[in-house]
Amino acid sequence: MSSISIKKRRKQEMFHVKHIKQFDAVVCGAGHAGVEAALILNRFKIPTALITIDPLAIGRMSCNPAIGGLAKGQIVKEIDVLGGIMGKATDYSALQYKILNKSKGKSVWSPRAQVDKREYENYINKAIVNAKHITVVQGEVVNIETERGIVSSAIMRDGQTIGCSTLILTCGTFLNGLIHIGEKQTPAGRYDEKPSTGLSEQLEKFKMKLGRLKTGTPPRLDGSTINYENLEKQDADTEPEYFSFLTKKTYNKQIACCVTYTNKKVHEIMKNASGNSWPISVYLLYLALKKECHQIINIVLVFLQAW
Repeated sequence: MSSISIKKRRKQEMFHVKHIKQFDAVVCGAGHAGVEAALILNRFKIPTALITIDPLAIGRMSCNPAIGGLAKGQIVKEIDVLGGIMGKATDYSALQYKILNKSKGKSVWSPRAQVDKREYENYINKAIVNAKHITVVQGEVVNIETERGIVSSAIMRDGQTIGCSTLILTCGTFLNGLIHIGEKQTPAGRYDEKPSTGLSEQLEKFKMKLGRLKTGTPPRLDGSTINYENLEKQDADTEPEYFSFLTKKTYNKQIACCVTYTNKKVHEIMKNASGNSWPISVYLLYLALKKECHQIINIVLVFLQAW
């Protein structure tokens, strides 16, 4: 099924919250975790509402188009064994398979795949569209109602209510999401996509401890401006290590990755960059860790001095 037909069908199938009465389960957020939760519920024929701010962004990969890596590769395989979709979607869209740390002992080997982000997203969308017991709802959960300490409903930003006996929160980086670009801070889940706000305050009322994880987004480069002949080439493994035990073949032509390195000239350009585009996130990390971990902050200070 093409991405265009999937999007058309998605628009036809989603509907406004006011038409909804009751679901056994509500999944808030349709990223990696939300999709896995909804599809497992569907397998058990449990009527489920999958709530997302943007129904056309279900299963969208946010940043680096890679699945797996150190520690994460094993987790993807565990998800697959438990019946999840991530491994199968990865194999369907993989452009390069690589076992990392191959020069070291097997205990630290880890599978990684570079994937076609749009094909991955399309595979996930198709699975959600074909799931009989999943209803995609466009909107944002901002409050949770309980009865006798048990979840009874999810309240949407427009004031409508979705009744449920189970509520699964998989908001990910969208929950009070904040993007740092130079000295500018912008509330967002992904670049140019609204964050999920309001729910954090409700969780605090339930005496849940909230925290924030920092991620680093790689810059987007125009491939036509890169001289690949001058880069270090990393070919795909000749014998791919698939992520799903159900996969029996390689679906796409495998391509090479290329590596480049910084040098003193690059460092000078970054230090002299207008708007100080590099240090803000590192400095915020410094402030956050100042009284928490002396060993980590020493590393951060060395990093700052290097610039």
